[in-house]
Amino acid sequence: MIGLTLYDVLAIPITASTDDVRKAYKQKALETHPDKLEPTVTEQERRAAEGRFRNVCEAFEVLSDPVKRKAYDDRVQLAQKNKKYWDEQHDRRVKTREEWARQVKERSEARMKERADFYENLKRIKEEKQRYIEMVEQFYQELRDCHPEWESRRQAALQWKEMADKGQIPRRHTTRI
Repeated sequence: MIGLTLYDVLAIPITASTDDVRKAYKQKALETHPDKLEPTVTEQERRAAEGRFRNVCEAFEVLSDPVKRKAYDDRVQLAQKNKKYWDEQHDRRVKTREEWARQVKERSEARMKERADFYENLKRIKEEKQRYIEMVEQFYQELRDCHPEWESRRQAALQWKEMADKGQIPRRHTTRI
């Protein structure tokens, strides 16, 4: 059902006859009539009682007239169908959103893993580079230890290169014959 119906207000079944509606109205009207309240009730309680009595009167007005009752029943039925449709649509939207959230989470986790792998590879590359630099330095040190003249030749070549870069050594001019 959709919320509180007029049948619920009068506490009768949907299949109730017009006489059943009239009897239920008389009983509920006596129960909810604001004049039946004690004089010590607050204004707020009085308004609430008047609202309940109005609901009972409206329910009786609609359910006691066969044309209005038919129109009301049709609206309730349509509301129930629409509720079913809207519930299905809501369920579909919830499932779609959950699927979307799952995919977003998976993509996010994949990006985080890729980033972690990238930084791990970067760290490994830096370590390998450092080992390579140490290995090359060790190779040169062993070379210098085995061949001391090699270091003096290297230093001289570096000086010539530096002087040539600064333009302090004239280029050699050779003539071809």
